[in-house]
Amino acid sequence: MAEGGRSSPPLPRYKGFLPIFLSGNKQFPDEKLQELTQPDPTNRASVGDSPADLQTLTHDVIRGDFGQVRRLATRQLVTSADAARRTVLMRVANFPVTPVKSEKCILYLFELGANPKAADANGDTAAHLAARRDHLRLLTLLSFDAKWLQNDNGATPLMKAARTGSWKCAKHLLHLLRNERCNEREKHGNSKRSRLLGLQDREGRTASDLARLSGHSELASYIEREMRLVVDSFGYIFGLTAQVSGICGADAPLQEADRQELERLADAGDSAGLRRAATRGSCDLPDRTGQTALMWAALNSSCGDEALWEQLVQLGDPTCANIWAGSCLHFAAKTGNSAAASALLAAGASANARGQCESTPLMMAAFAPPATAAAVGRVLLDSGADCSLKDYKGDTALYLATQEGRSELAELLRQYEGENYFDENLPEGPPFLERWDAVRLIGRGGFGEVHEVRTDTGVTCAAKTLRLPLQLGDELPSVSTEIHRAVESERNLCRLRHPNIVRFLHIAQPEPAAVVVFMELLDGRTLERFIDNKPLDEPKIRDFSEQICRALLYLHSRQPPVIHRDINCSNMIVRADNTRIKLIDFGLSIKLEQSVSHMSASTQSPKGTLNFMAPELLGAGESDSVQYSRESDIWAFGCSVFQMASGARPFANARSFLEMAQLIDRKGAPALPNGRSAELRDFYSRCTAKDRKRRRSAQELLGHEFLTGGKLKTRLLSSLFGAGN
Repeated sequence: MAEGGRSSPPLPRYKGFLPIFLSGNKQFPDEKLQELTQPDPTNRASVGDSPADLQTLTHDVIRGDFGQVRRLATRQLVTSADAARRTVLMRVANFPVTPVKSEKCILYLFELGANPKAADANGDTAAHLAARRDHLRLLTLLSFDAKWLQNDNGATPLMKAARTGSWKCAKHLLHLLRNERCNEREKHGNSKRSRLLGLQDREGRTASDLARLSGHSELASYIEREMRLVVDSFGYIFGLTAQVSGICGADAPLQEADRQELERLADAGDSAGLRRAATRGSCDLPDRTGQTALMWAALNSSCGDEALWEQLVQLGDPTCANIWAGSCLHFAAKTGNSAAASALLAAGASANARGQCESTPLMMAAFAPPATAAAVGRVLLDSGADCSLKDYKGDTALYLATQEGRSELAELLRQYEGENYFDENLPEGPPFLERWDAVRLIGRGGFGEVHEVRTDTGVTCAAKTLRLPLQLGDELPSVSTEIHRAVESERNLCRLRHPNIVRFLHIAQPEPAAVVVFMELLDGRTLERFIDNKPLDEPKIRDFSEQICRALLYLHSRQPPVIHRDINCSNMIVRADNTRIKLIDFGLSIKLEQSVSHMSASTQSPKGTLNFMAPELLGAGESDSVQYSRESDIWAFGCSVFQMASGARPFANARSFLEMAQLIDRKGAPALPNGRSAELRDFYSRCTAKDRKRRRSAQELLGHEFLTGGKLKTRLLSSLFGAGN
């Protein structure tokens, strides 16, 4: 009995082949096994009130129509369920096949908060449903810890695949555990792998038992053979040779001979021989490092026959990876084998799969032969590859292509530079023809209101309505003309393209004294709410600060520069994944005319958020008018760093411009709380120098040790030890 008299949930039962020579490793703990396999009762999905929208969204994802998915999908919709308690993710999983373009749609569901562990009325998750229908694409995109949960009958997704004869999904789940990321071989040797593959349902049946009982004896034998394989503490795979007594089956020498023959044919580029020799049982036989026939063929550009690859992806596992997570698609990209890449993607491989050192297939294309790098890169991009992803060094595919001299691929990737992966399908120009309708109120402030709106062209976005107060005696035509001029000066915002800046779609003037700014609809919360009066840890401060600095560098480097003028933690949105941040609310930003004096950016009185205003904006005598500048943006950014580090706004008790000016004049910027690193303190001081001429630019701040220290150390270690990509 557990503490308090409550019964602990029973441990999952398993039956398998435990390692017999890995005594130096600890067995995979019961509590870890339970954590990985036992469902959380709170993950049962709740029935929503929009069944028609749920059905429409399901069909849009299945068709791979990202534009429609982006317009319809909301956090509320993707987390709600139908009468059978199935979410849109489960409904898509229950469909047997989806096109390549569905990957981006599915990833967008995760972006909005779709829960991969949510269960329906029977305890089945998206992984169970996908495995039952052999829907490899969706199963591949789920996280590892969402693929081993047991349903109400104790069945795992592997058991579902075994019972229905779903070869592709069964192989995917079996082969995942060859990868050292998943099997945790350094800690547990073969134990984690053996325990997961030997799990039993409520009636004591394993996956191989269920396959055999359901008439899928060939699949049952395949599962049993996979269970006989052993991963040692170095990650190497044994079991196809007679090296480990008591583990290999009688057919092991024959299997090893088949594997070697396939490797020889692939290495020789003998496509005809491969087509004759490959079988469903032999295609995925691994060598010690997990390399299979499909990987050897992908590594040979001579194996570029479309008919060969059409056969190989039907027989083998297109998602299979070696022990270091290098997949068939990574190898096809590295050799510029477009035929292989196209076939693998169509069969269910992910265009954004992470390999060794967090590399993606698109990154590996940077190492392809110059003549084929751009072609295979285009295949990946057309299939939903995300250009903005970074490897463990922080390098993107564009950076690697540039470094490796793959100029045609680099030029192709530059077309996507600065774009957010999920924002590419937003329209250029006005998002409406004649009208838009408010869906819900998002926020209200002193200048107006922000609504989620749906336009007559089907676009869902945010609309900020600014109603400007008219004074007695104002002449409406002249006021309208002045507002029109102001609107025209702000249209530069619609040309901004950066992953850390909200996307502006259009600025309209529907009435003489009203302006509507249309923007992308962001799912998340302000940085101020994210902080919630509690200091952030330094890694998070570093991450957010780097992203904001990059946005400021982009703005301040424009010709002419763009000044935000109201940077503060309420004007930054932390996205739903809690890792990405965007600058919003450029209602006070302006385009500096030419690159002349600051007078063109002057107003008679300062506007913005009091606690974040630079000294020169508070009447500190530089001129008779307010001078907004790049330096005042940097000060405000520094104040945002203070709030992240302390949990509170700077000068939180100041009540007037005068009091703020006096405080800054006497003490300067407030000191960071005790316990913060010297690097952070110095970084903060470079942002908040009283003399604006001494403040560092965004470019200089990005080179500061606080932001680069960790990366420089990583690169140094990489150069010392020769880590590859």
